Amino acid sequence: MYPRYYGLRRVNPYRGVMQVVDVGDGLAHSFDGQTWHLRADDGYGLVRPVGVWEAGVGLKLGQADVARDLLDALETMPALPFPIFDVWECWLLDKQSGQPLALLNTARDGPPRQVEKDASWYPFVLTYSAFVSSSLTRAGIAAEGTLHRDKLARMVNDCARPNPMAQWFKRGQSGVGQGDTESNSGTRLPYEWRTRTLPNSAFPTLLVHDFDNSRLEQSVIADYHAWLAPILLQWPRLDDATRNHLEEQACNNPTWLARVHRLLPKVRDQARVNAALVAARLLAAQGITHEIWIEN
Repeated sequence: MYPRYYGLRRVNPYRGVMQVVDVGDGLAHSFDGQTWHLRADDGYGLVRPVGVWEAGVGLKLGQADVARDLLDALETMPALPFPIFDVWECWLLDKQSGQPLALLNTARDGPPRQVEKDASWYPFVLTYSAFVSSSLTRAGIAAEGTLHRDKLARMVNDCARPNPMAQWFKRGQSGVGQGDTESNSGTRLPYEWRTRTLPNSAFPTLLVHDFDNSRLEQSVIADYHAWLAPILLQWPRLDDATRNHLEEQACNNPTWLARVHRLLPKVRDQARVNAALVAARLLAAQGITHEIWIEN
C-alpha cells in the first residue's frame, strides 16, 4: 500500500500531536519530528517495536531488512507537520448549557463503539505536578498545599457533575460539529441531542471552555493554556490572534518550544521563535532543563 502520513492529537490529558507514518504492516510515530519509533509485523501477527530512526541520521536501532517499506516511507516523507486526521471529537458537556466544555477524546475513523464510561477531564498526566497557576497563587492558593493541577481539574469537572454527559462530534474544516447518530455514542446523552449540529462558535478554541461566570476560573484556564502553549501551537486551525498569543507565551518556555518547533504548521513571528530556540540551546549548554512529559 502507499504510505499514509498523518497527525493524531493525544488528549485527556493533552500531550501534543503525534506524527504517524503508516505503511499497513508497519508504522512509525514521532512526538518531535526528529526521532521516530518503528513498529512492524513480526511475522506472527503481532506488531512489535523494531527500531528507532532519526531524521538526518537514519536507522539508529534495529535492522534495516525488518521494516524496509517503513524506512523508505520515512526517507521520502513530505514536509512536517502532517495533516491532523482525528476529525472526530468527544466533548464533556456543561451541565447547565449542554454545550462543549472540555475535550475528552479524538478519533480518526469514528467514535469507538463502546460507551465513554469515564466522562472526566484530566489536565495533566498524574505524574506531573509542576503546573502553577499565577491566578491561583494570587488568590492565596499555594501549589504546595493544593496541587494546582487538581484544583483545575475539579474546577472544570464540577461544571459537568454530578452526572457528566459527553458527546461525539465530527468536525469539518469550518469547525461545525455534527453529532454522531449511533445510539451508544456518548455518555448520558439526551436522545434529542444525538444528531444535533453545533456551530464552530459553540466549541472552545483550545482544550477547555473559558468559563463565563467567574473571573478566577477564566484566569486559571488561561494559565493552563499558556502552560501548554508550545504544544497547542501544533493545532492547524487557530485564528491568527490566538496563534500570535500562544506563540508569545510559548517563547517563555524555550525548552518545550525547541522540542516541538518542527511540528508548528505556522509561525507568526519567526524572529521571535528563532530567539527562543537560541535561548533553549544556551539553557541546554548550561545543563538547565525543564520536565517534558509529552511522551508519557
